[in-house]
Amino acid sequence: MSNSEGARLPPEERRFQILDVAAEHFARHGYESASMSRIAADAGITRALVYHYFPNKETLLDAVLRREGQTLLEATAPQGGTSVSDALGRALKAYFSHFASSAGDLRDLYAPTAVSPSVVWEIAASNHEVQVERLIAATGQKDSPSTRLAFSAWLAFVETAARGAAQSGGVDTDEVLRLCLTVFEASTGLDPAALDAEVTTTHPNQEQI
Repeated sequence: MSNSEGARLPPEERRFQILDVAAEHFARHGYESASMSRIAADAGITRALVYHYFPNKETLLDAVLRREGQTLLEATAPQGGTSVSDALGRALKAYFSHFASSAGDLRDLYAPTAVSPSVVWEIAASNHEVQVERLIAATGQKDSPSTRLAFSAWLAFVETAARGAAQSGGVDTDEVLRLCLTVFEASTGLDPAALDAEVTTTHPNQEQI
């Protein structure tokens, strides 16, 4: 028994440890080449213990992707006391940073393929819905099919831009940010600066988003 197993981590801590190691392996080697044995070895535990928490490799990948999705939502969550334009900029920067730090099959969360397609689509759709709700709340727009369509289209562009920037490696983050904000205004008809002024004029003493 390894020292790591001998420490007898609480079940939740052990599960998180396995997910951390597995995320690195999936990102580095891809789903097909990742090995449960090597994941166990790097975690300092037996393969049997990995299978105790995750019955197979697909279940392990599913758990990694679900955690990845939750981490992304937390990273882009709204913060009080900022303007609409500042909130958009902060969320975009957090998204770009998170996306750039992901690699290999972890990016299947944003571009579903044959690896765990049902789970990937479920996570992506759920996260997308949360982001649309956040945009509606942040901009004060009426919740309508056309509003949701406009925000959804913009989010799709942001995902494509983030993927392209990460893959090319030659595009400055600030340049991508400016491009996304320009497309935001074009696709939604909303000017973040005008929204900031509207909130300040209508509710001068009210804390902004």
